[in-house]
Order: sequence, then structure tokens, then C-alpha cells
Amino acid sequence: MTGPMSITGLETGSDDDGGWNLENGGRVSIRLFSEALAGWLVLQGNDVPLAEAKATFNTTDFVIRQASTFRKSLDIRDDKLCFLLDRARAKDAMDDSFLARMIQVIAVGQNEEMAVGLLCTLTRLSRVRIEAAVLEHPYMSIVCDEVIHDGD
Repeated sequence: MTGPMSITGLETGSDDDGGWNLENGGRVSIRLFSEALAGWLVLQGNDVPLAEAKATFNTTDFVIRQASTFRKSLDIRDDKLCFLLDRARAKDAMDDSFLARMIQVIAVGQNEEMAVGLLCTLTRLSRVRIEAAVLEHPYMSIVCDEVIHDGD
């Protein structure tokens, strides 16, 4: 973990708009977070220890478990986060817009600007793919090799 924890819970109520509510207890939409978690897991190429997912998203065991319960493609078995569907097909379906949302969740979770190189390591994506995804997002940009958030 690099910064203070910012994702302390997931928004699951009727007011869940699919986005961020960090000003009210550090909540992010369970749909957005679980989608990012599943995408990240697919990119890892195999199931990973729960601790690795917690460190990447800078969050708690409870949040990872809550997201895995919500998303049918995820499960936790023997303290490993598991992807239950076809990884190759899921990876092929990831466009720049999807990757931009995933990168944003990881970067906001880390609670600081993130170097592109660190994102490449965490996501196993090339620099070119990270840059293309960031350019796709309306509130992110790259300045001096760091992903910057300009808003939501």
C-alpha cells in the first residue's frame, strides 16, 4: 500500500450510481469495484492470494470479499481470489474504456498519483496500453509519467 486507505467500503444501496462516493465514508460502487477487481485478476493470468488483491487495491479483506460475492465471475477459495470464467475471452473483451475504469479504481485505491511503470507492473499491461486507456478516461491524464486525476 502506498497511501492511506481510501476504499473502506462499497456502495450497495439504492443510491449506488455506479461511481464514487469517497466523501461519504470512502465508498465506491460495488459494480465498479468488482468489475475492476475481476479485470485485474484476469490480467494476472492466474488466481492470486487475497493479500495481493488487498495490496493492489489498498483495501480490506472485507471489501475484496464483498466484491467477490457480488460478481459471479469471482470467488475466494483457500484465501485465493479466483476467476471462474474463461480468462482468454474476458481478456479479449477488455477495451480501453474498461481498462481506464480499472486503472482509476486501482489508482484511487492507492490514494496518490501513480507512476505509469507501477501501473504496468500491477496490471501486467504495456505502457502503450496504459497510456491509451488513460487517454480514454475523461478525468485522467498522464503528466511527467504519473496518472493524474482531474475529477471523478
